[in-house]
Amino acid sequence: MTYRLIALFFMLVFYGIYFAKMLIQRSKGIATDQIAKGKERDKGYYIELIMKIATYLVPLAEVVSIVIGTAGLPLMFRIIGMYFAFVGDIVFFTAVYTMRDSWRAGVAADDKEKRNLVTVGIYNYSRNPAFLGFDLVYIGILLMFFNPVLLVVSVFAMTMLHLQILREEKFLEGIFGSEYVEYKERASRYAGMGKLTPAKLVMYIYFVLTIWSVLYYFTCLAYGGGLSLSWVWLWLIIAAFSAVRVFMLKRCINGSEKKRLPKVLTWAYRAVFIAFLTYFAITEVKIIRAMRARPKENLDYIIVLGAGLQGTEPSNVYRVRIKRAAEYLDENEGTKVIASGGQGKFEQISEAECAKRKLVGSYGIDESRIILEEKSTDTEENLRYSLKIIGDPKASVGIVTNGFHELRALSIAEREGYENVSSVPAKTLFPCGIHYVVREFFGMTEFYIKRGM
Repeated sequence: MTYRLIALFFMLVFYGIYFAKMLIQRSKGIATDQIAKGKERDKGYYIELIMKIATYLVPLAEVVSIVIGTAGLPLMFRIIGMYFAFVGDIVFFTAVYTMRDSWRAGVAADDKEKRNLVTVGIYNYSRNPAFLGFDLVYIGILLMFFNPVLLVVSVFAMTMLHLQILREEKFLEGIFGSEYVEYKERASRYAGMGKLTPAKLVMYIYFVLTIWSVLYYFTCLAYGGGLSLSWVWLWLIIAAFSAVRVFMLKRCINGSEKKRLPKVLTWAYRAVFIAFLTYFAITEVKIIRAMRARPKENLDYIIVLGAGLQGTEPSNVYRVRIKRAAEYLDENEGTKVIASGGQGKFEQISEAECAKRKLVGSYGIDESRIILEEKSTDTEENLRYSLKIIGDPKASVGIVTNGFHELRALSIAEREGYENVSSVPAKTLFPCGIHYVVREFFGMTEFYIKRGM
């Protein structure tokens, strides 16, 4: 229900802007709707007519999809869909606001009122921001409530909008001549600053990263328990850094830099940044590889690492670890499980006891197969105290933790003396899973530093 209301809200805002703008201009005596209103029944007329029909079909298909509640894609796509729709609303509002009374829907071939070519504000970076807003909202709702019918209708409408853009470009070039030709050189059709260059590409990447980081920060707050989610502020730092780089690159591209850094500092920064990105990429590949590892069969033991309680109930992260342990125990009847985790300050029972209750009560695991380790307070202690219980470093042991945490858990286990340890990865919950995977990079860096000391 929440996603339905959010999607309907995005649609209401979008079409509210559209029709409110038309009513405002009508009150001024301006005929805004020029779609298929020309006297000539030429190719352009029929393009506009079909476009108009298509843009009527899309909201109808969207509302039906939302009411039915189809969700043909994973949750993260739905979240990204919200991003698209949100940005689409903002882009569309900015476009019609900047255009003021010059805005028309359709080619106003019979409109005798003289208008200026609008090239300021958002029109510096897009010749067709209103159409871009349409496309972004269409894509957003499609990702949120994906189904084949909505896909076909949305793609059809976006294709017709593109044909309309091509038609309008010819019309505007005929009216404004060289002024419009020069404008086409410095502003891209949908988004961008004219001809693509390496510097512009890097700036666009930073721009998208800025928008993504801000939106994802609020997503983590909503899905990850608010400000209590550790390291959530990281996304604001990434957003701030990316925004600064956009500003710097834009000044460089425009030639408006007042002072330039010495070349030696510029190249030193680039070298350090490339080295950091390389190290980050290698580490993330290792983290993701451990996430996707297939567990060995018939291990002697599996260790379920604790992950916090809410009273006597497991946190969402801990719940999927317990579930994964139960699945493995069902498939491998000779394996025993060590439930590891002490009682935190605000917890009513130990994490180990919680795991035992869930394994026995919810999944029917024989209590004789469960061993409790109730003293540990972190991953290192989980593994250290569990190894003392096992008593044999050569025993085959699987570590049950969320996939993003497996690489560090395995690395710690090997340092603690385990000689035959492997992954039993539990599900990484999205949308916060991206945050966990990125945050784990810093956890692995800390581990490498400690190991080297």
